[in-house]
Amino acid sequence: MKLVGFDNKLGNFLKHEIDAINLHLPKKRVSLSLANKGYHIYVSKDNSQLHLDEKEIEKLLEICPEEKHNEVFLPFLIIRRRDLGQGTYVISGELIDQFMILKVLEKYDGTWVDFIEKPVPKHSTFLYKPDLINLRKALPTSTVIGFA
Repeated sequence: MKLVGFDNKLGNFLKHEIDAINLHLPKKRVSLSLANKGYHIYVSKDNSQLHLDEKEIEKLLEICPEEKHNEVFLPFLIIRRRDLGQGTYVISGELIDQFMILKVLEKYDGTWVDFIEKPVPKHSTFLYKPDLINLRKALPTSTVIGFA
């Protein structure tokens, strides 16, 4: 990440600080397909082993089209974006990740086919504090919050 307008030392310091507050993020995520087969552990950047809840996996399997089970990776990454305004978060990843999160939050009621044929406006994929609270209640082990 290149920080424009900062001298090299300050930029390096800020990058180090951002990396330090994101040590809880996964090194490698687990596909929904593998989670369905019993692989419920992922490792964070600080080498902690974290567990995915089986009930959450079951809920996600109900929402996710079967042909996408290998393309959905857990935990979902939700990134706090201060540059977009206070309390604004974005869903990191592919369209299927956005679809899954919006379905869990009941902010989208169409099918996957509907979603890819007529994608929702970009601003509809922004999450705010109330969304984040509801998401973390619904998927506490299958979501992780990062900071940019």
